[in-house]
Amino acid sequence: MEKTSPRSFLRDLNVFELREVESKSLCYLTDCMGLTASGNHAPARAGGISMSNSNHAERYLKILVALTTVGWFAPVWSQGEQAGATGDPIQPGAARIEEIVVTAQKRPENVQDVPISITTFTGEFMEDSGLHTLQDLSLFTPNLTLSHSSQVANNRIIMRGLGSVGDNAIEPSVAVFIDGVYYPRTASVVGSLTDLEMVEVLRGPQGTLFGRNASMGALNIRTAQPTDEMEGNLRVGYGSYDAMRVSGALSGGIMENTSGRVSFSYSDRNGYGDNTFTTGQSASDVGEWRDLSLRGKLYFTPTDTLDITLSADYSEVDNGGGVIEVKTDTLLPTYLPTLSVILNDTPLTPGGPVPDGADTFDYTLNQDHRDLGDDRQMGFAADINLDVNGHTIRSITSFRDWENDTFESALRLPADLLNRVTGYETETVSQELQILSPTGGRFEYVAGVYYYDEEYRIDQDFDLGDDFCNPTIRNLVAGRVARAIPTITANLVASGIPQPFAGQLAGGIVTGAITSVAQIQAVAPFLSAAQAAGILATVPSALTIGAAAAAACTAGDQISAIDGEFSQSMSSFALYGQLTFHVNDRLRVTGGLRWTDDEKDGSYLQTLNNPIVDAPTGSPYRTIGLPFSVNLRINESFPNLRFEDDALTWLANISYHATDDIMVFGTYSTGYKSGGFNSDGANRAIPRTFSSETVDNYELGVKSSLLDGGMIANLTLFRTEINDFQDRVFDGVSFIVQNAGELRQQGLELDIQARPLEQLYTVFGLSWLDSEFLTFTNATAMPYVIATTPPGLVPPGQDLTGKRNHFSPEWHISLMAEWTDRLPNMDWSWFTRAEFNHLSEQNVGAETNQNPQSLQEGYSLFNARGGFRSPDEKWEIAAFVRNAADEGYCQTIFNQPIGTTLGLVDPVSRGGMQRCVLGTPRTWGFEVGYSF
Repeated sequence: MEKTSPRSFLRDLNVFELREVESKSLCYLTDCMGLTASGNHAPARAGGISMSNSNHAERYLKILVALTTVGWFAPVWSQGEQAGATGDPIQPGAARIEEIVVTAQKRPENVQDVPISITTFTGEFMEDSGLHTLQDLSLFTPNLTLSHSSQVANNRIIMRGLGSVGDNAIEPSVAVFIDGVYYPRTASVVGSLTDLEMVEVLRGPQGTLFGRNASMGALNIRTAQPTDEMEGNLRVGYGSYDAMRVSGALSGGIMENTSGRVSFSYSDRNGYGDNTFTTGQSASDVGEWRDLSLRGKLYFTPTDTLDITLSADYSEVDNGGGVIEVKTDTLLPTYLPTLSVILNDTPLTPGGPVPDGADTFDYTLNQDHRDLGDDRQMGFAADINLDVNGHTIRSITSFRDWENDTFESALRLPADLLNRVTGYETETVSQELQILSPTGGRFEYVAGVYYYDEEYRIDQDFDLGDDFCNPTIRNLVAGRVARAIPTITANLVASGIPQPFAGQLAGGIVTGAITSVAQIQAVAPFLSAAQAAGILATVPSALTIGAAAAAACTAGDQISAIDGEFSQSMSSFALYGQLTFHVNDRLRVTGGLRWTDDEKDGSYLQTLNNPIVDAPTGSPYRTIGLPFSVNLRINESFPNLRFEDDALTWLANISYHATDDIMVFGTYSTGYKSGGFNSDGANRAIPRTFSSETVDNYELGVKSSLLDGGMIANLTLFRTEINDFQDRVFDGVSFIVQNAGELRQQGLELDIQARPLEQLYTVFGLSWLDSEFLTFTNATAMPYVIATTPPGLVPPGQDLTGKRNHFSPEWHISLMAEWTDRLPNMDWSWFTRAEFNHLSEQNVGAETNQNPQSLQEGYSLFNARGGFRSPDEKWEIAAFVRNAADEGYCQTIFNQPIGTTLGLVDPVSRGGMQRCVLGTPRTWGFEVGYSF
């Protein structure tokens, strides 16, 4: 097997590898260029691109098409020519795409020989493309999305339109493995990815070889290995928002049979948002980010048949949360005035502060923002490989510790109201033992045993801010009383007081304008003093009741008004095996089985330390509450939660090489995602346990190398059926995991990479996704329905059977073109690259309710990069711009927190005020890199 060259880049193609370049001059075009063999420079996301969305999009796409067209219609008859003398431009001619080696099936293989839908990226490609995080990577990968929310702990990795939010005890749908070690929580992989060798995006269930939480796919990431020869690199960058990034690595031999490698990355930038509400400690700069990653490896070869890799890593992410704006098109004329009354120091009158609602995408806020995320993790691993008579016995042992402390200004309004403080902690130990057969025989197999142990804790408190009890609770309660004026008026009329006297008395007494018998008799002289006194004692005063509510609120605990504690101990054991039968040189059949056994023990305790947050009068769950409590949480105690399940997942595959360069394959595979416990609090009794989710997946695909290796084209058709789909229902206050019936996701993924000329490298990726709930009768209700449901009752679900799932865009398309050539009369080369991405319309609502207010229209992003490289490839100078058109878009849309309590709902559309987590605005910068 040939060793992949240092700059061999993986292509976004479903698994491509470039063949080794035959001339040094070609290095300028591939390796030296920062192009990826997997060139997913721009992941293909299918795109019936709606160019009407943006004139910029059309202009940029034309530029890319022009570059590609020039390449294809250039003088291909000169493809055999070599580059001219030093300083001459590189001569036209087709080039081969370099081979990529992946480990998607636990052994090194040419990506084009692996019958799986795969997109691959080398570490060099990611560095040269400015891809430093998984979210960056998702822009270049068909059917892969990393959705950001308010904090990194809330993110989700989405494959083929399905992914689980990471801030609770639900298992992920897409498994992440780094150097063979499983990372269980999405938040633990949001920082910079350091010193990578390869990233493999495996689409579809990987339930046989990767296991229980790869039901929709897996990310198989390999970091760079120590080398015997001394080598290193350093890259420094600076850009807009005072963004600074520095990364580097040093590798080489330490002593005989021992080598080591150390690497690091550090990045720091200011926030993208400007906040005009700076009362107290509220931040004016919103969304700042800092992360640090360190990794060290030791590689030992005590004998010719034994090698050992020991690794340790540490990383931290400190950030100021996301830029979260009011979604302007969801504002009714009454919403901001309502908030103005609720937040005003003077009861029942407007004049209080309101959030900024002028422009969703101007990155300007007027709200309390003290969001802080402090994320830390570290780990150790030992990877041991022993060769026994041609067989490889491999042991992977790991220990990982992840902690995340998050502070959120939960209501995001211009007042210090309700603050959520959450601590997450995970400790995991895993042991995997594999045996791999020799290659080249009629039968090849992989077998293994896997054990995984996890301790997971979530401690979440809600603290009441200085403005929560007074004026907010006072005004909310007073407003409820004031809304009863029509009813009070009708009661006075029924008692014999005619209109308009009854209305004047009801309105005056409730609002505090009338407070004495004399004032009542002035309005209604026909009433006696005794009658007036009786009315005064009977008709409630909104100001008096509001003040009493505020006093009761203030008397309770302000810190840890709600105290929630969740813990879970989980152990998982699995046995697996996969066998490939080479029927002949072109036909092979593969089958695999995995048996998984999961056991979970948990506990959940929620304690209310302030009666104002309990269920109000009318709710059967009220314990310490007051008549005017705001119905946020109830006391709960589940000390002995228990979940057990086992599953048999399997795979059947047949692949056939029609020619040496074309392979077709068909696969049926299954996946399994463990059930578990609801770890979030609620304001009513909820099921604390939910069932496992299973997946059936069908794929047909073709992988091809065309034009004498100058083009690679891969196409996969798939149909995925998810049974007992784990969805989060929202009841207006809490997210509750439930099993939601059956979901079907089907479509195609197309990856093309081509090098029609030595100077030109192009990548095209596309995915088309058809999504439909086959059954889903208990989906989250619309906000108005939730708001009008009496306390203690379950909001009625809605039937979304036949509807599309959230985060499932129909089209995702990407296109990249890079041109590289030599500078006239110089040994240095120059390069320029343009990247285009388009995502079609999708619902990005945090809860699955098909609220049309949560639709994100299709949008297009354009990136550009260019620079120079020295002839020895040691130096690179580059400049870039991302989201050049400054396209505004929402990554996630969610309801205004407790908007149903605040009355921010619409009885006509049944929607309400929404919030938008903004995507990254236009950024620019430059980088300088040196390697030796």
